[in-house]
Amino acid sequence: MDDLDHLVIAQERAEKRFTDQRLKGLNKSCVISATDCIDCGDSIPKARQQAIKGVQRCVPCQSLSE
Repeated sequence: MDDLDHLVIAQERAEKRFTDQRLKGLNKSCVISATDCIDCGDSIPKARQQAIKGVQRCVPCQSLSE
C-alpha cells in the first residue's frame, strides 16, 4: 500500500464521518419538544420548547436531573 492508497482511505473515512455527523444533526432537528414536563407535569414555556429542540423537562426539573 503506497501513500496514495493511504490518502484515499483517509478521504473516504473523513467523508463518511462528515455524512454521519450531518445525518445525526438532521435527526436532532426533527425532534419534537414536549409541551408538558415529563417529571412534574407543568407546562413548558413555548420559548423553551423552541430554544431547545426535543426538550422534555421544565427548568426546575431539568436542574434537578443534572
